[in-house]
Amino acid sequence: MDGVPALVLGRRTDVLAWNALGHALLAGHLDFHSPDNPAGRPNTSRMLFLDPHCRELYTDWKRKARAVVGNLRITVGRHPQDPLLAELIGELTMNSPEFVALWNDHRVAPCDATSYELHHPVVGTVTVTQQTLAIARSPEQVLIVCTTSTGSPSEEALALLRQTSNGQAAHADNVDAPLRTPR
Repeated sequence: MDGVPALVLGRRTDVLAWNALGHALLAGHLDFHSPDNPAGRPNTSRMLFLDPHCRELYTDWKRKARAVVGNLRITVGRHPQDPLLAELIGELTMNSPEFVALWNDHRVAPCDATSYELHHPVVGTVTVTQQTLAIARSPEQVLIVCTTSTGSPSEEALALLRQTSNGQAAHADNVDAPLRTPR
């Protein structure tokens, strides 16, 4: 996908792929090629609770965190014997008191589409609608796309970020691959 920030997540919220704009918007401080390494893939749940950059990115961090925990609870319900999922929950429990409080709340809530205001370190305030789309042929994966309102300052901010991220992608030898897929 080109033109909108996009990423593909596995069932444990591991980043399996992202395009240059998705990377620049949500995790520009990380190596663009990190999803290529299964042992070192970024994990959006881990990033949200343990990475200071991601904590500062969301204006209403607690609302985003509540949505992530609700989705994790759904995944645990579907895959209660998944040892890697249990390891992720354990790590978050040991390292984030906020995660513990939200996890103990026992809310289960899917988050398919919602708007978030971001404070991006490069382009400032951006309001995006994050949409989670099922992938029919890969039911253990989801596609996350971020859109903005047409003609809005947020659309202009993404256009600026697109220019910046295209330059970074060129340095990463990735201009020809708008959405990287795992090998």
